Formats: sequence, C-alpha cells, structure tokens
Amino acid sequence: MWHDRSVPTDSTRLHAVFDLAMRIGEGLLTNGAAASEVTATVLRVTSSSGLRNVSVQVTFNEVTISYLEDESATPFTRVRSAGERTQDFARLAAFEDISHQYLSGELPLDEARHRAAAIPQRQPLYRLALVVGGFAVMGGAAALSFGAGSLVVIAATLAAGLLIAIAEVLARWSIPPFYSQALGGLVAVAAAIGVSVIDPTENSSIVVVSCLIVQLAGLSSISAVQDAVTGWYVTAAGRMLETLMLTIGIVVGVRAGLLIADAVGADISVTASMPLSITTALVVLISGLGMGLGYGVGTQTPARLLLALALVAAGSGLISHVITGLLQDRTVGVGAAAFTTGLVATALADRVRAPALAFVMGGVIPLVPGSRIYRGLLGLQDDLDVGIAELLEAAQIAIAIAAGVVLGQLISSRVMPYVRRSGIAYTPAISSPFTTLRRRRLSLGTRKMRRRSGGPVIEPSTMTGEMTALSPSLFDDPELLEDLEPPADLEDGPTRRGEDEEVP
Repeated sequence: MWHDRSVPTDSTRLHAVFDLAMRIGEGLLTNGAAASEVTATVLRVTSSSGLRNVSVQVTFNEVTISYLEDESATPFTRVRSAGERTQDFARLAAFEDISHQYLSGELPLDEARHRAAAIPQRQPLYRLALVVGGFAVMGGAAALSFGAGSLVVIAATLAAGLLIAIAEVLARWSIPPFYSQALGGLVAVAAAIGVSVIDPTENSSIVVVSCLIVQLAGLSSISAVQDAVTGWYVTAAGRMLETLMLTIGIVVGVRAGLLIADAVGADISVTASMPLSITTALVVLISGLGMGLGYGVGTQTPARLLLALALVAAGSGLISHVITGLLQDRTVGVGAAAFTTGLVATALADRVRAPALAFVMGGVIPLVPGSRIYRGLLGLQDDLDVGIAELLEAAQIAIAIAAGVVLGQLISSRVMPYVRRSGIAYTPAISSPFTTLRRRRLSLGTRKMRRRSGGPVIEPSTMTGEMTALSPSLFDDPELLEDLEPPADLEDGPTRRGEDEEVP
C-alpha cells in the first residue's frame, strides 16, 4: 500500500498533509531531535504524500514548510513555533512511530493526523513521583560511581530528587529553567554541607558532583554539536546558547552555596577519582546500570527500552573507566566511550524500532564531567588560573562526548542500510542541509544501477543529502519512479525537450 502517486492539488488535502508534517516536526524538535532529523522526517511525510518541490527550514524553536506546485503558482507556506523543550522519550517514540507507519502505508492521512494531535495531550507514561524517584536513583548511582559511602549516596539521592521536584514546580509556574538550575546548584551544595556537618570524614563533595551530573544530563549539547558539525548553524547556535545559559545557572547556584560553605566552615573540596581495578570496574558497571535506569524512568522512556538503555549506560561508563585508567587520559577515554555509544545506540534503535536519542542520552550520563566542573568552580574561588584550566578541561571533555557520539552515529547510519532486512529506517538522519528540489534523478538512477548489479540496495535517504527515505518497495515500480522525477524545467542542465520544441 502507498499514498497518492500524483501531485495533489486539492487544497483540503494539502492542508492536511502540512498539518501532519508540522505536528510531527514540532514533536521531534521539542523532544531534542537534531535539525537534520526533523527536516528529514518532515520531507519524508510530504514526499510520500505526493508533494515535490518542498522546502523545510528548522531553527531552534520553529519549523517552516513551503510548497511550490509550479513556477507560476503562489507558494504555500506554513510556520509552526515549537513549544518548550522537554525530555519525554515516550512522546518522541510515538511521533516516530506515526511517521513510519504513515510512510509504510499502515496509517491513512486522517488517522495519522488524529494520532499526532493526541500525543501532546496524553498523560505522561510515569507519574511525577516516579519521575522524581528515577532522577533520585540516578543521583545516588552517580555518587556510587565515585566510590561514595552510604551517607553520601543517601544524601545525593535525596538532593537529586529534591532539585528535580523543585524544577518541576517552577516549570509549572512558568519560571525560566535558568532559575531552577541555579536553585538546584544551591540545593546540591546545601546537601553537601549537611553531610560535612554530620560526618566531617565523608567526601561530601561527591553530593555536589552527582547533582551536577543530574542537572547536566538533559542538556541539548549532543544535538547542538551534531547540528554544528553537519552545517545546521542557526539551530546549533540556539542550542549551544541554551546549554551555556543553563550551565551558567548551575554555576550561579553552586557559587552561592560555596559562599555559605565558607561561612559555616564546611570542607567540600574534591578528592581524587577511583583508580582502575576489578572492584572499581564492578562498581562503575553497577552504578552505570542505576544511572541508566533512573534516567530512563525520569525521561519517560517506555518500559520495553529501560533495560537496553541501562546496559548502554553501564557499558559506556565501563569503557570510559577502563581506558582512562590504562591511558591516564580522561578525554581519550570519554571520547572512545562516546563513539562506542553512538555506534551501539544507532544500531540498537534500528533493531528495536525506537528513537536513537534515548540510548544516546542515557549512554553519555556516566561520561558527564561533573567533577571537572566542580573543581573549576572551586578553583575560581581559590586560584583563578587553576579554575579556568579545570573548566576548559571540562569543556574539552564535553566536546569529546558530543563529537564522539555524532561520529559513531554517522558511521553506524551509513552501515545500517546494508544489513537492514526491510522496512523504513529508524537510524537518525545526519546530513548537511538539503532540499527536495534537486538531485533526485541521479540518486534514484544510482539505486537502480545497484539493483541490476546485484549489490545491496540502499534506501534513498537524507543521511546522504538526497531526497527522502522512502519504502524500498517503492523503487520496484518503474511508473512511480517516473512520477518522482522533477519537472524538466526544474532540473539542472539540458531539459528533455529539444531546445526548439514549444512548451505548452
């Protein structure tokens, strides 16, 4: 089954197709998908509906779609502003499921629109108490990864849950997240001061580091770097500025807390990380499972994906711990673990038919440089040069995480078409900016040549800068291939008609 093969001219249907495409595009953008992935999905929806000559523009908080029926027609354009960015992988998965079912012909247009419109109104998969509990477990597991004792683990668990609860309340009051981040940093330091008062021999700084990891885990730095690397600079700039401002919010809160710590005489300085051994590797593995599971529940990840997400996080933390211990270089260890996470997350997502972003974000949690950031903040207070050096090192690690993940996804997304059995790709679209207006005949012809030669058939995909990712069965129909050809007067180079022939 497939959708209309001719270019639709009915205004009602045109509005319906755009409505579906806009809802899906907004849903992906607000849940953290990269600009290339949003654009690719929107173009898949419009092209599978028979629309060609479609242009899609994605910015930090806006999706624009424009359709030109022919050179003499008036362009049809719609703009939709994206809502507040959230971490809800259940909704992200639902939007991706709708787009893939529509592309494969399983869902008619009206049903797909109805389902897409209903997703934002759904009740969350997990209630608020469970979400807070998930992030609390994540904070406690993060403390365990640094070798913390029971008192510190309990304090980190309670502090992480409290700061998430505060953030949820402030969000419902429409308070900008900058202030909730700042208040969260203050809560983290206050909990560390409490531990120091109860037992001065405990390493109370781990509470702050664990809370920093919880607060930094949801930032859009991965998508920002992916957008920057692949040329989507406007969206990348917006996401980077958002990440920077939220990080500054944490810095403000932590700095305020440190002033209080100095006033009461509490020692919350950072100690060395755990050395490499079989015991510490086992601790890192267990804590990684806890962080991945807690993060999955906190971000509304469907239950069927929780175990896989936890395993990805545990594997990432273990790889980083082992390589860092052997080479004594944190950046290299983190980069290698991030690269592996990108590879595994993309392949796993395509296998289980789920968003790759969920596995990516869960996998990088053990890699977040929370201790480096905290050392840098302490250094700014005691020794400016040391503080700046630590913060620059933290920035270097953050870039290594994002760049490693993107490279892993890029390589995996190129390999997956050769091993995929059937169906439409769930692999993320990682590409420079593209449009549907050009290059279609060349890409389709290349695929037909590969089919004749007996080589693997690669689904035309925006991952390689081409038109769209359509169902493989589409390319078995010669008539439909002709219908996908652009009008002769829109192609580069000579037209099919002779130069002297009249064009009616």
